[in-house]
Amino acid sequence: MPISLKGLQKSQYSLSLSIFLLSISYLSMGYLSLELAIPPGYITAIFPSAGIALAALLIWGNRLWPGVFLGSTLLNIAIGLQQDSFTPSEISVALIVATGATLQALAGSWIVRRYINFPIALAEEKEIFIFMLLAGPIACIICATIGVTSLYLTEAITLSESIFSWFTWWVGDVIGVLIT
Repeated sequence: MPISLKGLQKSQYSLSLSIFLLSISYLSMGYLSLELAIPPGYITAIFPSAGIALAALLIWGNRLWPGVFLGSTLLNIAIGLQQDSFTPSEISVALIVATGATLQALAGSWIVRRYINFPIALAEEKEIFIFMLLAGPIACIICATIGVTSLYLTEAITLSESIFSWFTWWVGDVIGVLIT
């Protein structure tokens, strides 16, 4: 059965719109949650954008990953612009953190589908516990590790601040995933 150009254009438009809406949702929720951020402004104890990213990929598929990357990049550029000076290293941090956020959402999506057989009703306690463990604490290691490492390597934080920053980032993403 041949695919019509009109149907393909409509499908591409729908995908582009979904990516755009995901990026705006990620950016806006992230911006609001960063009102609680610890210096230098990239780390917060509640980050619903991590949950939005995972939920979007689980519900609508991994093809929406560019929305996570774009939303995170724009959010982190906005953080950089709020600093006294916006440098090339802050652009690097924004892109690296966006990569971490995207990898985290993709890994979370993959691990949930692989080990829970998603979609699932999450009706039993065991299913809920496994979902929350895999999607939250395990998947959220990724962005916290990549993000804090990039902040340390660009000297935005010191080595002594790294452990607290990593833990806060990880907790923020875990809470974001669990509440979303």
